Amino acid sequence: MSKLSLAILNEDEIQALHQQTLWVLEHVGCRVASKEFRVALRKAGAKVDDASETARFPAKMVDEMIDLAPDTALHQELSGKVHTSNAESRFYGAILLDPNVVDYHEGRRKPVLEDVRRHTIIAQSLPHVSALMRMQQSITAIPGEAGYLATMETYIRHHNKHLHIMPTDMDNCRLWLELLDMLQDHYGWADRSPVATIAVAVTSPLQLHDINCQLLQTAIDRGFPFTTTVCPMAGATSPYTVAGTALLANVDALLPILIAQVLKPGHPSYYVTAPSVMDMRSGHDLYYKAEKVKFKLIAGQMSRFYQLPASGEFGGSMTYQHDMQNGAESMAYILASVLGGQASMIGLGSLDNANGMSGEQIIIQHAMLEMAEYLRKGVSMDRLEADARSIARAGIGGNFLADEWTLENLRGDEFFDSDLFDFSGGYHKDSEDIYERAHHKADELVENYTHVVPDKTRDAIQAFFDEKRKQRSDSGGTYVQVSQETKEQKAL
Repeated sequence: MSKLSLAILNEDEIQALHQQTLWVLEHVGCRVASKEFRVALRKAGAKVDDASETARFPAKMVDEMIDLAPDTALHQELSGKVHTSNAESRFYGAILLDPNVVDYHEGRRKPVLEDVRRHTIIAQSLPHVSALMRMQQSITAIPGEAGYLATMETYIRHHNKHLHIMPTDMDNCRLWLELLDMLQDHYGWADRSPVATIAVAVTSPLQLHDINCQLLQTAIDRGFPFTTTVCPMAGATSPYTVAGTALLANVDALLPILIAQVLKPGHPSYYVTAPSVMDMRSGHDLYYKAEKVKFKLIAGQMSRFYQLPASGEFGGSMTYQHDMQNGAESMAYILASVLGGQASMIGLGSLDNANGMSGEQIIIQHAMLEMAEYLRKGVSMDRLEADARSIARAGIGGNFLADEWTLENLRGDEFFDSDLFDFSGGYHKDSEDIYERAHHKADELVENYTHVVPDKTRDAIQAFFDEKRKQRSDSGGTYVQVSQETKEQKAL
C-alpha cells in the first residue's frame, strides 16, 4: 500500500542544494570554539585555522562522515520502553513550559508552577507522546534559580517518558546528568541508555560556540542522541530567500553531525532545521509563517538524501488564540512534518509565535497528529474484490447498511474518528467546539491522573532537589522551599 507523502524538491534541486552545501563547507567553513574539536578535525582532514577558530571541510571528508552517521536513533523512556526513530517510525514529544501560557479562563499570562504539573500530566496521559521537553523558563511567584529547580522537580515527578533537554549552560547540563544518575539507581537502566536527547545549537551563520561544543561532547560521552538546533532567520542571520535560508540551515544542521562522526563514528544524531523569517518592517522574528511548510519539506527531503533521522518542532501558530488561524497553521505544519518524513516531532502545545503554549493546544495538536497519521497511511487496494462483491450483493439501487462487508468493517480503522473533532455536522445545536472539548479533556486527564513514578523514586527526587536548594542557599543563593502540597496538590 502506497503512503501519502509530500515533497517540494526534485532530484536535480536536491543535488544542487547538496553541491552548494559542500561548497560552503569547503570554502567558507565554520567557527568551532573547542580546541580539542579542531585538533580532531585537522587529523580527519579538515583545514583548520586556530587563530580564527575556523574549520573547512573538503567534500570527500563530508561524504565520508555522513556515511558514518546512522540512519536510525534509539530513544528510551524513563520507564524503560525503547523506541526506534527513523523516517518510517516516528516519536512525538510535548512542550511543558514557555514564556507565555494561554489559560482557558484567564487568557494569555505568565506561567506558574501549577502549569508545569498540569501540562506534564496531560502529556504523560496522551497515547502518542513518548518524550517531554521543559524549557529553562522562569515562573511567577518563585523567582530565579529556585523557580528553575521547582519546575524541574515538578516535571520529573509526574512522568516517565523520554527527556528532551535543552541546557542553557554547563551547570544546568551537569544538574540534569546528576539527576539522571540518581534516577538510574531507581529505574535500573543500563549504562549509556538513551534516556535523554540533548539539544546542540549552531548559532547561525556557521558558529559552534564553546557551550555547544561541550554539550556535544557530553552527548557523545553519555551515549545520548543529540539534535542539531538550527534556527537561521531569513534577512537577519540567513539570506533573505527561502532557498538561501534552506541552504544555510542545511549547512548548519550538518556541522555537529560531521564533528560527532569525527569524534565517535556511528554516534546517533537528529538532523534538525527550524528556520524563521524576519519581518523587515519591524525587525520581529516570525517563527510560524507559511514558509515553515517549505522549510520542513526541504529538511525532510535532505535528511532522507543523507539517510539521517530528521527531527524538528511539531508546529504551532503565530497567534495565541485558539482560533481558525491557529488550526490552519498548526495542521499545515503537522502535515508537512508527518508527510515530509520527519522522524521526531517535539513541541506539542506550541502557539504564540513559539513563545507560548497551553494544555488545550497539546490535546488539539495530538488529535491533529492522529488525523495526519491517518492520511499518511494511504488507501489499501488489497480488498477490491470483496468491495466488488459487496456492490453485487446490494445491486442497482440497493443499500449497504446490513451488508456483511459493512458489518465486518464497521469497527475497523477504515475511516477517521476522533472524540475531539466536532463531527455533529450541524445535527446537534449545542455541540461544543474543539477548544471547549480540549479543555474538558484536560481537566479530566488531570483529575484522573495516578502517579506513574513510584513513591520511592518521587521521595528520592524530592530529596535530590531539597539538597540542591540547600547547596545554593549555603552558597549565597535564594532558597525557596516548595511545599509538598504545592507540588502534588491536595486533590492528588
